[in-house]
Amino acid sequence: MKTFNLSQSYPTQDIRKHTSFLTISLSACLLAAGLILLFLPEINSQSNIDILRMVAGSLMVCIAVYLLVFRARYQAYAETGSRICKKSLTFTKDQFPHLNKYLADYCSLPVFPAEGAQLYLQVIHSKDNRYAAFQLLTYTSFLYEPVTELCCLKGEKAAAFINSLHTSHGFHH
Repeated sequence: MKTFNLSQSYPTQDIRKHTSFLTISLSACLLAAGLILLFLPEINSQSNIDILRMVAGSLMVCIAVYLLVFRARYQAYAETGSRICKKSLTFTKDQFPHLNKYLADYCSLPVFPAEGAQLYLQVIHSKDNRYAAFQLLTYTSFLYEPVTELCCLKGEKAAAFINSLHTSHGFHH
């Protein structure tokens, strides 16, 4: 059986795509305002105000299209609808004992590979800290290979994990 790789995809049982209606409505307003600015009749042929109006209108249309195409849908925790953030932390070989002690509270860990010079802790979490998933990976042959199974935490356990990452590693949302 193939091991789940958090660097390539999200756990589908806990994470869903959501649509941001606020972003869509903001985009519609920007698009309308930009088109109005673009198609207003010329005010004064001797003034540079018309070119400023056209540049502002074009910029508003571009921002609206960007928001609609790239920001209207997002990954969210299925239970609360909170956005998902993805972070990666790097650990060197001399940090492995501390990492083992820290992560052992949350899941069972195998013996860390001796040949790997670095481990990567891939963490995804909801902005409300009600969900966290993490996996240790090593970089071999141009791929991130899982060292551990995916570990999913929910509720207070997830909040404690994220808060301890924040205090110990400067991990920010």
